[in-house]
Amino acid sequence: MNKPTFYELINMVEQVNNANIIQFTEGLTKPIGISSLIVLSEIRKLEQCQPVELSNKLGYSKSSISIITKKLVDACYIENTFDPHDRRKIYLSLTNAGNDMLREAEYLGQQYYENIYSVLTDEELLQYIEIQKKLLNKLKGSK
Repeated sequence: MNKPTFYELINMVEQVNNANIIQFTEGLTKPIGISSLIVLSEIRKLEQCQPVELSNKLGYSKSSISIITKKLVDACYIENTFDPHDRRKIYLSLTNAGNDMLREAEYLGQQYYENIYSVLTDEELLQYIEIQKKLLNKLKGSK
């Protein structure tokens, strides 16, 4: 077998990621993107946070966080709360609808995980995760 080219590797990774995201999000009852679900999940972990915290924690640009959170507010999944001492500070928190969406996504995600990743043994799955981490660390370190 010939060594794959850089473009073949990138293309394969992109195809797998895109197929994963499309199949998973198509199973949800309401249209929501994977980045929005990641943001919702992080807001739930933090309970209440500022947009800059999300940007730093998730590695998304501030403008991306702004766009995503505006969509989430419009969809009533999160709400803005102003700091009573400094109205320039905005805090984000989940609404009941946001919690419901996350529960649905987690349930579907578990089913999807068990179906799709069942083709890998536990050892292969751990190796896959470790390879992804190793590549990500190299990419982050080479900036």
